[in-house]
Amino acid sequence: MIKHSVRKDPQTNIEFVTLENGKLKATFLNFGARMYEFFVPDRYGESENIFLSIKPEHILEDSGQFGALVGPVAGRIKKGVWKDQQFEINNGENHLHGGSNGWSSQFWDYDITENEESISVTFHLVDQTSGYPGPITVANTYELTEDSIVMTTLCKTKTDSIVNPTNHVYFNLSGNGKRDITQHHLQINAAKKLETDSGLIPTGQVLNVGGTYYDFRKPEILSTAIRHLGQGLDDAFWLQSQDPKIVLSERESGRVLTISGNRQAAVVFTATGMDLDLPMTFSKNMYSQAGIAIETQELPDIVNHPEWGSIDLRPDESKAFQTIYQVSILD
Repeated sequence: MIKHSVRKDPQTNIEFVTLENGKLKATFLNFGARMYEFFVPDRYGESENIFLSIKPEHILEDSGQFGALVGPVAGRIKKGVWKDQQFEINNGENHLHGGSNGWSSQFWDYDITENEESISVTFHLVDQTSGYPGPITVANTYELTEDSIVMTTLCKTKTDSIVNPTNHVYFNLSGNGKRDITQHHLQINAAKKLETDSGLIPTGQVLNVGGTYYDFRKPEILSTAIRHLGQGLDDAFWLQSQDPKIVLSERESGRVLTISGNRQAAVVFTATGMDLDLPMTFSKNMYSQAGIAIETQELPDIVNHPEWGSIDLRPDESKAFQTIYQVSILD
């Protein structure tokens, strides 16, 4: 049965919007247009949360963008410079994730739509505080279908600007954070990845993954790559056009997450070394490899590498970005 509910936290004024369809349940937040919880059955029918979720009283101070819609531009921009614009420097000597006043740290308006087959929440924002030219108008819709969350981000502007949004949700398919992600299997439909420097800025070199521990063209257990790479994964993969683009699975629970859509790339981060004094809803603090972020986007720092494409947004156009998070059970 399709239904929704809204709860406002009196301490933070964050509104928790929960959508249900009888099989799946997902909660979204008006702060940062966040994906907060996603309850999915395992192979035995036990429904559990497959997102990493911060306890409500700590969400406003979250600097890790857990589940947030990140923008206007996800990832790093070298030196924070685009044309004659100087953006906030908030990550070493670079600009990261739209800055401290980006989309992830703003409150959004929203409305809810129901029909016979699905239910959705659309978050609305007119961004005038991030420091990007604009204002940029954003409508970000999360549609809960029978087996998916479909995220569609529509962007418009009144002034030449740039947009490259992503969602920074962390996944853990064991459910309620029971196990870490080292026994998850990952498949990425990508033959190439970007080389980055010590500040995680692309050097301009595009590397073949063949013969390396970055080769996930067939399903690979994450523990192998994490062990051999030392710092785990925090890398941008250049996705091939056909879907599905990424498949994540955990055999003990039987859950499978299949990611499709129209994005060029994905930054995959295994949260290796991410031990934080940050209470999570699974009754532990955030710890190394508790989850894996899969950030679908256009290639990072693309403004400095026009040979890879463009994230320009002009006043006479709108751009629509879509990512589909489909869940299923292993055969």
